[in-house]
Amino acid sequence: MATPYVDAHAHIYGFSLEVIANFVNNYNLVIIGVAEDLESSLRILEISNKIPKVIPAIGIHPWNIQKADEKSLEKVLELAHIVKILGEIGLDKRFAKESIEKQRKFLEKFLVFASENNLRVNLHTLDAWNEILDLLIKYQIEKAIFHWYSGPLPLLKELEAQGYFITINPAVKFQRKHRMVLEKAPIEIILTESDGPYNYRGVSLTPELIPEVVKEIADVKEISEQEAKEIIYKNFQKFLS
Repeated sequence: MATPYVDAHAHIYGFSLEVIANFVNNYNLVIIGVAEDLESSLRILEISNKIPKVIPAIGIHPWNIQKADEKSLEKVLELAHIVKILGEIGLDKRFAKESIEKQRKFLEKFLVFASENNLRVNLHTLDAWNEILDLLIKYQIEKAIFHWYSGPLPLLKELEAQGYFITINPAVKFQRKHRMVLEKAPIEIILTESDGPYNYRGVSLTPELIPEVVKEIADVKEISEQEAKEIIYKNFQKFLS
């Protein structure tokens, strides 16, 4: 069986079931479907029941924390007993600064739950990379993804030492900092993602771009596309194991 491509972070509920099935079948993809709130968490669970190659992650996105209440958080955590991954969770000190204290409160509750139940986490970490790393260590989180990493390059060594992963996104072709991350990061901590459906600088990010991301990684690391694909899938299996 051919090695699958990996989309380790996609808001897949934003696509129809037919389109998701086409992504999975036409591109031989396995996808982690992340959520943004209670409603999308429920939707992700529905999709994963119908399309097994979609692995559900549930959570509340930092951008939605301001309007979220404790009851929503409690309901998401009740659902979390049937998943392996919490996400998209995290902190955003750039675009959601006004709610940062509430973000911290919610994130710590998610991390306590993840630690107690051996769950993996799929993280939004914008301008909060160091703080989130400290929290992961504090709560003894074993498996974590820093999605669309564009943080400090020296921090990559610490992420590697902790056994955490970063994702490389189609934006690597034109986002300078993300490109520098790819050049610096060891391939053993790299996963691929689309973050789709999302429009970034006029580019529509979708799971069908994952093969192009693998090609970019292979070119930068000076290995074959097949080797890059196999290493990324191995990393993915390590994250889930």
